Amino acid sequence: LNREVVQRRTVHTEEKKIIAAKAASLIRPGETLFLDVSTTNVLIAQNLAASGIKVRVVTNMIDILEELVKSPSITPIATGGRMHTSVNGFIGIEAAAAIRSYSFDQGFFGCCGIDATDSDYSLTTLGAEDGLTKRAALKASRHKYVLMEHQKFDSNECYKYAKLDDIDAVITDEEPNPEIRELIESVGVDII
Repeated sequence: LNREVVQRRTVHTEEKKIIAAKAASLIRPGETLFLDVSTTNVLIAQNLAASGIKVRVVTNMIDILEELVKSPSITPIATGGRMHTSVNGFIGIEAAAAIRSYSFDQGFFGCCGIDATDSDYSLTTLGAEDGLTKRAALKASRHKYVLMEHQKFDSNECYKYAKLDDIDAVITDEEPNPEIRELIESVGVDII
């Protein structure tokens, strides 16, 4: 797995477009959203900007802000904190502290995989700073969605940022295999 977000923008682009379109269809006018550091979330931001929908979007990724400012109907809000060039955004303790001040109608989160060997079926990411930021935004979101290309159902990363049952749904481009599908549904999580 490539750890540089900017380099992952060109990987699995068709799958990410499908996921982004599904996610954008869930968003309603007037909502306050959180889009975390995720190349798929950049595509959601593009969809929102093109749609003209009136929403507030808090994000910790510069690429997402750049897309959101293209639409006068979107109020973009940056979390702030320490800038990390590897993700082109703000992650870690300062960003997590800023996020805790918000209340989101919906949060959309990148994910590197589900740790199926863990009894909690943990959602994973590349490191503690990103994980702490995601965890804070999850707690501040009423509806929580994880974005995963189907290839990620068979992968895992080093930092566990949440349990599978902490989210409402996994938004994906393709159905997972029956075993993974059963695991996800067994904890009450939908697959979109």
